[in-house]
Amino acid sequence: MNKLTPFSRGLLQIYVLAMFFFTANTLLTVLLPLQSAADGMKEAEIGMMMGAYMLVCMFLRPWAGQMLAKHGVLKVMFYLLIVHALSLLLYLMIETNFLIVVRVMQGATTAFFSMAMQIGITEILKDSDRGQGLSLYSLSTVLPGIYGPVFALLLWRVNMDWLYPLLFLFLAIVPIVLLIKVPFQSNKLDSVSFSFLDILHELKNSKKYPGLIVSTVAMLTGACVFGAVTTFLPLYMMTTGIGKAENYLLLQAVVVVGSRFLLRKKIPTDGKFHVGFISFIFICLSVGVSLLVFANYLGIFLYISAILNGIAVALLYPTLTTYLSFIIPPVSKHIMLGVFLASYDLGFALGGLAMGFVVQYYSYEIMYLLCSILSIITLLYIAGKVNLRKKYERN
Repeated sequence: MNKLTPFSRGLLQIYVLAMFFFTANTLLTVLLPLQSAADGMKEAEIGMMMGAYMLVCMFLRPWAGQMLAKHGVLKVMFYLLIVHALSLLLYLMIETNFLIVVRVMQGATTAFFSMAMQIGITEILKDSDRGQGLSLYSLSTVLPGIYGPVFALLLWRVNMDWLYPLLFLFLAIVPIVLLIKVPFQSNKLDSVSFSFLDILHELKNSKKYPGLIVSTVAMLTGACVFGAVTTFLPLYMMTTGIGKAENYLLLQAVVVVGSRFLLRKKIPTDGKFHVGFISFIFICLSVGVSLLVFANYLGIFLYISAILNGIAVALLYPTLTTYLSFIIPPVSKHIMLGVFLASYDLGFALGGLAMGFVVQYYSYEIMYLLCSILSIITLLYIAGKVNLRKKYERN
């Protein structure tokens, strides 16, 4: 099969499919905390419900990679989109206390979807186009962040209950239709073993790749901060009256989209871990989250936080994923990539779970301060790896 280009018709169809899939997730990420808080849930309970989404993702990522290798991307994609549609229809029918079921189903489908997309895209693109292709895929997953939060808040504040069933029915059906004639390959690896012991074996072998370990730590901590901001920012601004949540989220999403498109060619595609580039990302993140701590004193300058956080969100995921697509051996790709992406899920879940307790028993400001400290510690950890490597080379 001839390799496609990042802007070929087939790839554009894949990006649109991803955009519609994540539109539903974006809407529910804003609506569920607001709906739950209005029905009397505490911050810790909301954090647990929202964190369940990524915890399920985390546990299923490695298994998802194995199923993709065994059954092929197309077959797995079809069934996961059916389950995705069922979860959206279930959301329309159940009460708030049972919404965690929807989050669990979403977590399961997202685990398989993101793995299928990234493995499928790397299979149909040339090596030199991987960075652009994965960056554009990532761009399509965050495009809903531009209109999703604003539309979700509009639905919440204005009596538009009649629109809910029409909207979610549409979002359930369209991804299935867009799956028709996508250019994914149906490659299977029937000779590959798929046991839990194989996962443990690959984890032990990960020590051979120091860059994999550093990338996993960076992804884990970065996702934790992203998760805290995403889960609690609308509640924070709406309960304190500081700023406008829709303006903040819209600006952050615009920066994410713009950065991923304009800087897509800056994503390293040489198979090397660019410490300076990753450090820049965490500097943006630590400063951006720190500004939220002093939101009450910043006025309009609070929105600088949205710009910095948007840059960090835009660059971290595609940079690390592209790097690992080069250093992970092909025979281990389906397992190790799943384990790595599970670190993102765990971090994002902790951003809701752990930080929810911090908010409930302390304050939003303390929670964002802890996020800032976590970002700085990660930055120092990455810088320390540079110093250790230089010391080793001198010896």
